[in-house]
Amino acid sequence: MKTLLITGGTSGIGEGVTKYFLEAGNRVIVVSRNKGNLPNAIYLQADLSLASENYRIIEYIKNTYGAIDGLILCAVLQTARKEALITQEGLEFTFALQYLSRYILSNQLAFNDDSFILNVAAPGIYSPINFDDLEYRSKFNSLKANANANRLNDLLGVAFKRKGVRYILYSPMAVRTAGARSVFSNPLMKIFLRVVHRLVGHEVHEIVDRIVEVLQESSSQSFSAYSLSKPVDLSKKTFDPQKAKQLEAITKRILLNV
Repeated sequence: MKTLLITGGTSGIGEGVTKYFLEAGNRVIVVSRNKGNLPNAIYLQADLSLASENYRIIEYIKNTYGAIDGLILCAVLQTARKEALITQEGLEFTFALQYLSRYILSNQLAFNDDSFILNVAAPGIYSPINFDDLEYRSKFNSLKANANANRLNDLLGVAFKRKGVRYILYSPMAVRTAGARSVFSNPLMKIFLRVVHRLVGHEVHEIVDRIVEVLQESSSQSFSAYSLSKPVDLSKKTFDPQKAKQLEAITKRILLNV
């Protein structure tokens, strides 16, 4: 039996992979704001936009379950917002939840040998990163803030180095979930997105099947990225090793002050 930790496991892709690993006979720990209702899942409630909550969860898991065999990072808030939302720790919510939490959990949890981290984001789509405004507070737009967090996660994957733990960045592309349908506030864009999902979107169970394939295919690679089942070229500009080092240094300084 393997022990897996899944963030955002009460809906969408997170819930789908939780069901899969439970049915395969594994111990599955779900961390989310709300408690789910899947039989045999272990639910821990936490606000992962707060660094302190991430550390609390890490300490609890280490003391209660020890090292884990897999971490699947799905926690995300895609709802359209016009203004930055600042957490109790003084950080912008999207940055804190969708990048900083993933950095902390990836680097601080205890892992067994031959473990994996699957970071559900959108790897390989390049856009410049403003290192003077990592949280994307200036001219805030929730859609662009989400895209910015994805770029930061690309660099997180590049910089990640832990013996016996492989790092996988994964893009599910268009998925027919309620969260994915909330990214636009404009009614016309909502209609457009509904049409896109109808034409090329995937159901959650289809994405779970693809994720299982990717976990098997990537077993010999320390770092990889996929879009659906297709490998993403790691020579792309978005995976710049120097920028990854720069981001890691800045991230460590941020964490010293929260």
